[in-house]
Amino acid sequence: MSLPTWDVLRKRCYVPYSGRRDVCVIQGASGTMYPGIRIENISFPLSMDAVQVAVLTCISEGDHPEKLLLPESHGSGFGTRTTHTAVSSSKNTSFNDEKAQTEIWINRYSLKTDTITNETLTHSGSWFQTTEEKIDTEHLIQLTERCVIPYSGFPVTALLKTDIGIFSGTNIEVSDWQQGLCAERTALAKARASGAREYQEIHVYAPQSDYVSPCGACRQVLAEHMPGETITLVHTNEELSQFIIKDLLPYQFKAKNLSKKNRI
Repeated sequence: MSLPTWDVLRKRCYVPYSGRRDVCVIQGASGTMYPGIRIENISFPLSMDAVQVAVLTCISEGDHPEKLLLPESHGSGFGTRTTHTAVSSSKNTSFNDEKAQTEIWINRYSLKTDTITNETLTHSGSWFQTTEEKIDTEHLIQLTERCVIPYSGFPVTALLKTDIGIFSGTNIEVSDWQQGLCAERTALAKARASGAREYQEIHVYAPQSDYVSPCGACRQVLAEHMPGETITLVHTNEELSQFIIKDLLPYQFKAKNLSKKNRI
């Protein structure tokens, strides 16, 4: 697999609503590089910012985030739009909010920061690459050791099969609950940032729940990226339930419901 450049990471962003291709990289204590990209959702509060994706990918792999890397020209990484449409004052406010959110992550994990070129980026360390080989209940159980659940004490794990491999996900909680991610969204964000474009099936396990069922936020996000694919729910008695994802969220709000003037 070729090493990512900033432009490659920008192309992996999912930004059909704002067009802003925010990217970053987190370097973990292990030296591994974890890419971060902006992933939007039609339900905008469920959108994931680049630093959030990179930090939580790192943590879900059992690593510790140590350094935040940004494009040398900061403006070409954060706040960049896919069109030359003039940015209104409200969008400027959104950009400022993004920078403020980045500062929160920096402060939360005492991250060192640096701005680097493409050449430096590709030679800064080993890149995260999934090593998951199969989907089975035993592995879903083992992944609970990577859950970060200081508030709920409720572990959830996921395995997502894509066109470039299988990606794991664990639920990661932070003091601001909105900034944490469920296992399903961690797996999808990790896969998208790694270059996946086809999401084929996902398996979810929650050992403290008699009957596993994704939360509303995860249903909304999965319905946007893989509505016609299968989700397998592994219950504590190891019985399985399978659903087509769009059936878990009937009458969902979709991108086509937006008027053209509100879309990029």
